[in-house]
Amino acid sequence: MAKKARSLLRLIAVAAASAVTAIGIAVPTQAAPASVFTFTNSFEGNPWNDWQGLQSGDGVAGADVNGNPVVARSGVNNGWLYTGNGWAAEKIAVPIGSWTNRSNCSASIYANPVSYGAGVGLEVWDPNGAGGWVRLTSTAPGLSAGSYQQITTPPLNLTGISTVYVQAIYGNDSGVPQFVRIDDVSLTCVS
Repeated sequence: MAKKARSLLRLIAVAAASAVTAIGIAVPTQAAPASVFTFTNSFEGNPWNDWQGLQSGDGVAGADVNGNPVVARSGVNNGWLYTGNGWAAEKIAVPIGSWTNRSNCSASIYANPVSYGAGVGLEVWDPNGAGGWVRLTSTAPGLSAGSYQQITTPPLNLTGISTVYVQAIYGNDSGVPQFVRIDDVSLTCVS
């Protein structure tokens, strides 16, 4: 009897599958995963192999390397920007020419104003734009002091560009010098 029941169940399953095919019921398929291209850098190793410092006025761009105590957001190294009257910036080249999809991209970095709240900027630059360097996007949110906070640019289209520079920048004209630590930069493009 059990053998007949199993045979009957198999027959019903085959009949149901045939009916689904015959009447054209769509069976959902999984969508292909999105293509994601990501560049990251956390100042580890010798940061000056990758990062370039820029400054004006009393601004200084630097890095804490193997700090004791560690003040990085991750790892043991971080960058920092310091100024009281001027500005300081650190930028890193990101080669994206081999990325197949560059139409939906954004950059992010973590920043920590050490003593006072501050507006810390994040910019993406095309070094080969029409007439030279062209800033493609920027954002400068106000951050509170004392902890790392993520800054993220609005989405941007980088199609046709082979290298961009992601730059953190801090300007101050209060005369009260301040350090802003930066760490964990990324540029991500998603299809």
